[in-house]
Amino acid sequence: MNQGLKTVKRFGLSWILGAFALLPVSAAFAQDECSEITSSLQVVPCSEAAKKTADSQLNTSYHQLMARLESQYLVDPKLGEEYSAMVKESQRAWIKLRDTNCAVEAFEIEAGKPAYVGVVNNCIASMSQERSAYLDKIAPDGVSGTSAACPSQDFAQFLPAFSANAESQKRLTAIAVKILLLKRTSDPGRFEPQITAETGAGLAFPLMVAIKGKTEGVEVETVDDSHMNVVDKRAGNSNIKIFNFAKKPCWALVGVEDWSISEKELVAASRPGMSRTENFCYQRAEGLGELGFLERYRLTGELIEASLENYVCAAESGDPQASLSAARLSLSQMAPQLETSKLETLFKAAATTLPDGALGYATYYCNGNSTDYNGPCLHPEQAEREAIRAVSMGSTDAMNYLAHALESGELGTKDMSRALACYQFSADKGSQQGINGVKRLVALGTELIKAGHCL
Repeated sequence: MNQGLKTVKRFGLSWILGAFALLPVSAAFAQDECSEITSSLQVVPCSEAAKKTADSQLNTSYHQLMARLESQYLVDPKLGEEYSAMVKESQRAWIKLRDTNCAVEAFEIEAGKPAYVGVVNNCIASMSQERSAYLDKIAPDGVSGTSAACPSQDFAQFLPAFSANAESQKRLTAIAVKILLLKRTSDPGRFEPQITAETGAGLAFPLMVAIKGKTEGVEVETVDDSHMNVVDKRAGNSNIKIFNFAKKPCWALVGVEDWSISEKELVAASRPGMSRTENFCYQRAEGLGELGFLERYRLTGELIEASLENYVCAAESGDPQASLSAARLSLSQMAPQLETSKLETLFKAAATTLPDGALGYATYYCNGNSTDYNGPCLHPEQAEREAIRAVSMGSTDAMNYLAHALESGELGTKDMSRALACYQFSADKGSQQGINGVKRLVALGTELIKAGHCL
């Protein structure tokens, strides 16, 4: 096959997936896959997973300490500020020490090699775990439930007792609790997690719906011997909460992470033609999706799924952009794939006014609801019609797509002269792909024609 055609053979699908970055290898490794390293291919992703887990716990321990200091020094805030400043300075110095120590540990390995990356990541993970344990011992707080009143040292038995009612939750919650909430930033439509400290007495109990034994939608994660996380998905991917527990000496709730976006963080009306609910769905889709694609948080997959769910909700209004975003995300292989009839409805709505929507509809007509289809175009006439509509709306991507289809015969017939015209149309708009296409076809001796012949 001609090299130029190879580069654009799957142009339609690559256009759809191009809107989303692929997940790094480490994100694909489940925790149990790293319990025993049997292949060199596991070293880097598993070490990255260990580093991320340890960093997350270190961040939690640090903020819990700051929360404890704020709570314990309410009567002498100046002294509390001095204590906090010392902790901050100590933490900055320790991070520098950790990073230099781990570089020394991997000194004899060529930098950048998988073995080097693995050694550094595992060193950071190990030192971060030790640091977390150290921070947890500074300024320990009290929990009204002493070890004698502890329901159980076994977390599996402790959790049902803790969650049983508001009183038990209040009794088994630390004095200082780390609270994570998603807050709107100065950049409209963007959100980021912000961590604050709350006193247990000031929280609105119950914080957690009762858990009895193995409960669907609830995942219990072991961080280390003294830390457990409870991931509560019972309210759906848009309303996930993570409860952090630490052993001190009984288990106690020390942190609550709320990964939902509350209505007070949203703009009442942002997109015309949408209901209040649909507007909120669209904003949540944008905000949660962006957080997911950052891949900084352990809920990467869930945040992206929540984004799709909210785009679908917003697309109920018929909004073209919401529809296109939902369709693209469905075909990105990073979220659950929607059923075919739903996907077609979304592309149809997106194609009404958006050039990218019409081009997406064209690729849908060729590939169907598939992310790896490699056969002939399923519905070439309809695909060409939508591609021409996208070109008429000024899409250079559509010009290149149509040119490639005419060059390869993907839409049923080859028309090299018309393909050249479409490439020329794209090249005139500064597209490098169009420029390359013109050069390639001219080199093959294709007769020059007027660009208008593209349509």
